[in-house]
This record gives sequence, C-alpha cells and structure tokens, in this order.
Amino acid sequence: MADRVAEPTQTTAAEQQKKSVTSDQSSLRNRLSVLNIVDFRYVILANVMMFSGFQIRNMSQAWLTLELTDSTLWVGIVNAMPGFSIIALSLLGGAVADRSERRKIQLRTRFVIGVMAFFTAFLVASGNIEAWHLIPIGLITGSMFAFQNPAGQAYVMDVVGKDRILPAMSLNSILSNLASIIGPAIGGALLAIGIDIAFFALAGIYSSGFVITIFMKTRSTPNPNDGKSVTGQIIEGVRYSVGHPLIRSLLLFAFGGVFAGMYMALYPQFARDVLDVGGVGFGVILAMQGLGALVGSTALILFGDIKYKGTVLIFAVVGMHLVTSVLGFTESFPITLVVMFFSGAAFGTWFVLVPTMLQTVAKAEMRGRVMSVFFMIMLIFQPGGILGGVIEKVWGIHEAFIVGAIGGVTVGLIVFAISPALRTKEI
Repeated sequence: MADRVAEPTQTTAAEQQKKSVTSDQSSLRNRLSVLNIVDFRYVILANVMMFSGFQIRNMSQAWLTLELTDSTLWVGIVNAMPGFSIIALSLLGGAVADRSERRKIQLRTRFVIGVMAFFTAFLVASGNIEAWHLIPIGLITGSMFAFQNPAGQAYVMDVVGKDRILPAMSLNSILSNLASIIGPAIGGALLAIGIDIAFFALAGIYSSGFVITIFMKTRSTPNPNDGKSVTGQIIEGVRYSVGHPLIRSLLLFAFGGVFAGMYMALYPQFARDVLDVGGVGFGVILAMQGLGALVGSTALILFGDIKYKGTVLIFAVVGMHLVTSVLGFTESFPITLVVMFFSGAAFGTWFVLVPTMLQTVAKAEMRGRVMSVFFMIMLIFQPGGILGGVIEKVWGIHEAFIVGAIGGVTVGLIVFAISPALRTKEI
C-alpha cells in the first residue's frame, strides 16, 4: 500500500518537471520571437556589417600605424581620434536622435563612413598613406558615429518595443559578437595578403551596412521639442541623466573605460613583439576575445531576465580587468588566448547589460539623449589608448596591462560601493 500511495506523488513530480521544462522552452521561444520582426532582422544584419567593419578597421589601422611609426603611442593617438569626435558631438547626436527620424540619421552617417573607408583604402593602395592622414579620417568617421550610435540604439526600441528590448539587445549583441570573431579572423588573413586589401574589404563591408539600412521600413516619430532649442534639449538630457540615480550609476561605470582603452593600444605590439605571432596571430587574439563576448551575451539570452542586473554587471567589469591583468605576467600565446576569451565573455555581458538597463529605465522622450551621454562617456576608452602608449614607453608593456587592470577594478568597486540603486534595484 505504501508503494501505491507514493506512486501518484512520483508521477506528479515528473509532470511538474515536464511542465517546467516546457515552460522554459516556451519562454526561450518567446525571447527568440523578436526575430520574427522583419526590420529587426535588418537592424541586426546592418549592425553585423558595421561592427565587423569596426573590428577590421581597428586592427588594420592599428597594424598600419605600428608599421608606419613603430610606436605604441602613435597607435594610441590614431585610435583615439574617433573617440574625441564622439565625445565632442555625442550630446548633439542624442538631441538630434530625439528630434529627427532615426532611420534617416543612420542612412546618412553610414554613407559617409563608407566613403571615408574607400578614401583610406585608395591612400593605402597608392602608397601615399602617412600616419597623420589617419587623424582627420578618424575625426570625420568618429563624428558620424557620434550621430549614428544614439540613433541606432534608440531605433532598436522603435522596432521591437519596450517589452522585448532585452532579448533584442542580447541577440543584437550575439550577432555583433559573431562579427567580432569573424571580423578579426578575416582581418588577420587580409593583413597577411596585404594591408590595402584589408582596407578595401572594410569599405565594402561598411557599404553593405548602408545598403541594408535602405530596406528598413520602421520610422520613428520625432519627439516634439516643446519650443526648446537643441542646446536646451541637450541640457535637459544631461540633467535628467545625472539626476536619475540608476542612470547616473551606470554612466559612472563607463568612466572606467579609459583603462580598458589602454589595452587596445597595447595588443598590436604585444602580438608582434612579445608573442611574435604577426598580423595573423593578432587577428586570432581579437577573434578569441570576440568568441568570449559571444558566449557572454548568449548566456544572457539563455538565463532570461536577470533580477539584479547591477550585481552581475560589477562581476563582469571587475572580472574583465582581473583576467586581463594576466597579460602583465605572461609571454605565452595559448595563455593569451584563454585570457582574451574570458575577458571577452565579461565584456560581452557588460556591453549588453548597460545599454539595456539605460533604455529600460529612461523615459521614451529621453532615450536618445541618455544613450548619447552614455556613448560620450564610454568612448573615453579610445583616448585611453594614449595613456596606454605613454605607460608602455615609460614602464613597459607588461606593466601597462597591470596598471590598466588596477585602475579598472578600482573604478568599478568604487562606483558599486557608492551606488545603492545599482546594488538593490530590480530592473
């Protein structure tokens, strides 16, 4: 009898487990249903093109600058130029994103970005390229991204709506991170063939992003300016961002990007002079970082909505810098690949969570301006390359990695400690 009494209980438990699995599968399908939106598929495809271009441009430009000047400092200076433009113009870009039709902004900026890439390719192919040429090209390209970035981020919400923004941002990041694997791998192969080929491929990829944008049908409705000037709207956006406790905390995190930017200036020389793996090895290193970022952003899709995103965020930020500090103590290529994978996974988590949290808590009419403030602060990582070049010159490349890690961890822990909204808020 005892066995017979226990039997229904076991059956009930099995049924409950089956229902739980079915529910999880259904939840995952719901999260992936965002792919049914045609314009969202265009968005992520165009972003893959732009992000692939970003990866190939960064590595090709860094390698070209190192070959032209044999100076990590010059690599940092050249890589910093787009960042300076974005920092200077992001607030204006955010105001324009809130006042204007966002698809048109993306079309115009992506067209100019493609033109600048073709111009660079012709300079390289003709043998007339000099390191200083990359400075104005970087400034112009960066100014276009200053308008494209806030418009593009806010446009995702226009296409999918607020309820599906987390899976949309995660999927967007997953495919962008796929591009960060494929892009450097292709870039490394192209560098082995010829630096001019790499830049022509870059121009073609950026042009593809422009063409895909033409097919997007969703139109955003510009917010009324209520009689405010652009300057008035910029000031309003900054005040709102600084005054909102959670948004302010997320923006403070971005200041630590200056230390992450140090690493980007160090990777080319680390690959060439310390690891002795050349341009192809440099591409593999960046591809491994992209693979890690893919894993990190994919995990957010599989786990679904995370309750305390701020806690996950601090683990990602601190983990990224601690893992990267290992490069200050090694000259091993296999160890470097492992480091790049785990630092990429942490960065991928960070790169999805912060924009998602910002767009979730920001008022609809403020999204473009909030994202512009975020990009303005985040892009401090590119001028951080100059700091990396200086420290490498003074102390050495291994020491530069260690200094960057200490700085990044310190900023992350301080911000987390002084931000109760980030520690306790459910988003």
